[in-house]
Parts: sequence; C-alpha cells; structure tokens
Amino acid sequence: MYNVFLSVSVYQCCAFSSSFTTFPHVAGTEQNLRLAKQIQNQWKTFGLDTAELVHYDVLLSYPNQSAPNYISITDDGGKEIFNSSLFEPPPEGYANISGVLPPYNAFSAQGEPQADLVYVNYGRTEDFFKLEREMGINCTGKILIARYGKIFRGNKVKNAMLAGAKGIILYSDPADYCAPGVKPYPDGWNLPGLGVQRGNVLNLNGAGDPLTPGYPAKDYMFRLEVNDGVGIPTIPVHPISYHDAEVLLRFMGGSAAPDQSWKGNLNISYNVGPGFLDHYSTRKVKMHVHSTSQITRIYNVIGSIKGAVEPDRYVILGGHRDSWVFGGIDPTTGAAVLQEVARGFGKMMEKGWRPRRTIIFASWDAEEFGLLGSTEWAEENSKLLQTRAVAYINTDSSIEAPLGCAHILICTEPLGEASSPEFN
Repeated sequence: MYNVFLSVSVYQCCAFSSSFTTFPHVAGTEQNLRLAKQIQNQWKTFGLDTAELVHYDVLLSYPNQSAPNYISITDDGGKEIFNSSLFEPPPEGYANISGVLPPYNAFSAQGEPQADLVYVNYGRTEDFFKLEREMGINCTGKILIARYGKIFRGNKVKNAMLAGAKGIILYSDPADYCAPGVKPYPDGWNLPGLGVQRGNVLNLNGAGDPLTPGYPAKDYMFRLEVNDGVGIPTIPVHPISYHDAEVLLRFMGGSAAPDQSWKGNLNISYNVGPGFLDHYSTRKVKMHVHSTSQITRIYNVIGSIKGAVEPDRYVILGGHRDSWVFGGIDPTTGAAVLQEVARGFGKMMEKGWRPRRTIIFASWDAEEFGLLGSTEWAEENSKLLQTRAVAYINTDSSIEAPLGCAHILICTEPLGEASSPEFN
C-alpha cells in the first residue's frame, strides 16, 4: 500500500481532472455515458480484473427546453416587470460548448403560482416557528424565498410544503458563499453574482429511485406512479442568483428581520414581508417552472481486483461521476483521485501484487439526483454487501474553500453505524 501511495502522481490527477471536465455530463445524457465508457476502458487498460457498466432505469428530472424556468415580478395588471436570468453567463472559452442545462432544482413540481413573497431565512423548522408563532406571519398561500445553507435544500422544500406555501425560491447569499477579501470567479473562487446553485429537492431518506424504493430499478421491477413517488415535492421550486434575489428582496415590506441571524450580505434590509413596501404593494411574485420528469437509463462503472487471501471480502472505493455542469470540484476532485488510485493499483499488479481482500471500484451515476446510482447498486447487491463488505471509502468533492481557506476534506464514519436502520 505504501508503494501505491508513492506511485500517485499529482500530474496524472490533473490530467484526469482536465479530461473529465471537458464537457458537461449530467446523469442520463450521452455525454455522461461517454465518460462512463472512457473510465471503463481506462480501468481495463490499468489492468483491473473486471470493469463493467451496470445500468438502472430511474426517474430523473430536466428543464423543459421549450418552456424555460424563471421568476418574475408582476404589476397590478399582471405585466411582468422583472424576470430572473434564464442562464448563467459562460466563463471565457466556454461560450460555444453545448449541453449546459440552465439552472433548476431537479424534481420540482410544475406550476405558475403567483402570490406575495415571504423571506424565511434558511427555511429551517426554527425559522418557520419564528415567523408563524412569534411574529404571526402566515406562510399559507405565499411564495417563499430562502437562502441555501444550514440544512439540505429538500428539507427547506418540505418545510415550505408543511407551511402551506404555493412555491419556494432558493438563492445563495454572499454571507454563506463568498469569503471576505476573495474575488468572484473567474478572478477568484467566490460565487459570482449571476451564479446559481443547482440541486435536487427530493426528500428520500435513502430510498433511492423514487419509483422503486427499497428495490433496484430494473426493467422487471414494479414501479410506483410518478404522482406516488417517494419524496417528490408537490410545489414549484426554483433557484436564482443572489443578484436576482437582491431585486426580489430589495423592496420587501412587512416585518423587519427578527435579529441579525436573518441578515445576509446583500445591500438590503432583509424585511420578511409578506409582500412589498407600500409604493410597490400591488406587485406580486410569479414562478414559472416547467421541468419534466422521465424514466432514464443511468450507468455505474464497477471494476474489481480479486483478493489473494479473502476474495469473498470486499473493500469498496467509490465516488460519483455525474455533475450538474462540468463538475470541476464536485465530483471531479474526487473522481480524478479515484482514477489515479486505480492506476496505482494496476501498476502494483504488474509486479505480481494482489490485495488480501477483493477491491471493488465504483464510478456512480446520478448522485446529484439523490444518490441514485449507488443506492440502486446497493439495493441489488444488499445480501452480498451485508455479509461480505468490509469497508467503503467514498471520494466526492475532495477539496473545498469554506469562506476563505481552501483545504482537503476528509470525513469518516464506522461502516456498522452507516448501515444501521437509524442511518437509512
């Protein structure tokens, strides 16, 4: 193992990273299948004993190309006087690359609700308690706007549904996503003003494919109807940039922010509403969300090196491959490392080395849509994993820059705890 560690090349990691981020590769697209085949072929070249594509047919969600998603402000006559951006401006050199999907939240319900706006901070349970129980603000029938952070975005949506909201808008506040003194991309690593965070808004609790909870999404498997799918929101959800969020929040009326913890770093008061200030009180916010969901084939790449002493005991090294766009950090900083580790083990095998236990390599698909590729594979192989898996090592975003300090990110969790019922 020490020799494997010494054989890892930072230059080779960079080469893999560059290769993996050449084009967008959203789950379910031809580009992502092409990348899966590339990884499979490389694993074969490295000398792994097996390298296979394993497919599943899962429910995925995409923007409607003919009816874009956006947020508008309407006047008292219903005329749209502001529309949020449909696309992010491409970085230099990327303007002519096809396949970039516009910002959206996967699995949002369709709809065009119109209502007064209410700012709900992070959309946590305690934020709704503050609004409804202490401030007397009723969110029923309103459109909510929440900033990303603190909790999973799917929980924000669930809380909005429980509060009776018509829809919810999500944005990344500079207070949570911009380090002091650091310039926005491309001059620095901070989120630019028109950058938008994508992501799924399911509430799965480990169910995997929403239509085949607990079972692998194969063609022989019974499927729920989409309307009965697990964790799928029933209200529209859409993400916007903080520049667009500032326009929506600038003239908010109603109550002031209850305390400093409700204020971000935009140049606004952070009033919570509902609705706009007196002069603008007849204006409403309208959501336009037309995303569609469809059963789509995804592909995991599964490779292995057979163990010499305990071939029926598995150490699994995995990480996802799919991304919302190019995946420069998420997942490629992890995927490139996984690829280099596979290459290093291949070099050792050329010298006659074998691991004590079988090593399984996994390039998961559709992680961004709710950990679907890995969950479906685990569901299909659950009996085998329960009796033979020794450890799982995951590589996702291997670096992050939390408000001013870039560093390697490493987390561990006992496998027994991770597989216990309370963790599923």
